[in-house]
Amino acid sequence: MAEVLEVLDISKSLKLIKLRSLYLSKAKPGQFFVMQYQEKPERIPLFIMDSNQNENTITFLLQKSDDILNIEIFDNIKVGQRLYYVEGPAGKPFPLLENKNILFVSMNWGFAGIYNIAKYLKSKNNIDLAFIDTDSVNLEVLKPFTTIFNNVYEYSSIDTFGQNGKHYDVIVSAGSNELAKELVSIYEDKEVVCAVITRMLCTVGLCLACRIQYDGKMKLPCVEGPWLDASKIDFDDLNRRHLILKDVLVRSRKS
Repeated sequence: MAEVLEVLDISKSLKLIKLRSLYLSKAKPGQFFVMQYQEKPERIPLFIMDSNQNENTITFLLQKSDDILNIEIFDNIKVGQRLYYVEGPAGKPFPLLENKNILFVSMNWGFAGIYNIAKYLKSKNNIDLAFIDTDSVNLEVLKPFTTIFNNVYEYSSIDTFGQNGKHYDVIVSAGSNELAKELVSIYEDKEVVCAVITRMLCTVGLCLACRIQYDGKMKLPCVEGPWLDASKIDFDDLNRRHLILKDVLVRSRKS
């Protein structure tokens, strides 16, 4: 079991949490893990923000939402607790890029995955950050972590986001499927890589809960992602499946 070592309240809706876990501390940039807080609730996927193999620790961001399970975890997680179950590191590591101009575009808790990759790529690339503020998380609360970026741009919403006039070779986004879909239309001639958000229960491709339509075929982000070419993702199908699964989960919790 993983032990909670630190819980830092960054804002009313965001916590930075440090865990002790030998296996998770071996994560490579871009990987994630799944957490099961107690015995009954389903597992949730979370980005690894930073890892320290010498201390066997990782940090991650936990954001409060209107999901009943999420609220329970957010309000009750405390230092000294041992989580019922964690599994990882999971997913494919982010590929090594060199001599690229990269724009990272982030919303909400997706910043954890962005930060993890940006640290990895910083030494051999030019990296900028565009952050989309929401009611839950704004750039101000994350400023201590933004010094690794060459330039930082802040936007009040997805609708106000636009190209800043700079040339970028690659766009990397996390935190919102809607954001990734919008970036594909804005940067039609660029490579847009996103961390697709979908339910993940097993992380080894057996349960098929995370499956998406990708370039006309089924793909499993838990083992083949989570960082994928956003232009090949059928976001309409993904959103439809999210609504169906959300309804199933709500009914199962009440039973």
